[in-house]
Amino acid sequence: MTWWIIELITTLVLATIVAVLGPLIKRFGRAYAGDIFRANPRTGKSYLILMDVAYYLIFVAYILFTTTLAEPVEWTLSTGNQLQAEVFRIGGMLLLMGILHGANVLSLPVVGRLLGLSRQLDEDTPMSV
Repeated sequence: MTWWIIELITTLVLATIVAVLGPLIKRFGRAYAGDIFRANPRTGKSYLILMDVAYYLIFVAYILFTTTLAEPVEWTLSTGNQLQAEVFRIGGMLLLMGILHGANVLSLPVVGRLLGLSRQLDEDTPMSV
């Protein structure tokens, strides 16, 4: 099998991971975000949309950064070298997803609290006429 076919298959696998896990994470995280942004659902909805955009930008960039357009010399010596590099790409994507998802889950209550507090301060401030 030529090197570019393996590269193409890996790129399709990475794109499929992004296309499947993104909506899956969003579906299961919607209730969590709803609990956090209970006082201000519009802010929560806007926050989730912005996080979706960031999610796709980060992972499309990862796929583009790790795509190989010319066959490296070490791949000509052994297909195993290429397979190792491709498994590393997939593992890197999953690791990055896990780290970012964990950071988002841990930071979301802080963000929700700060945004809710700022809205409460805006509502408590009397309007001067």
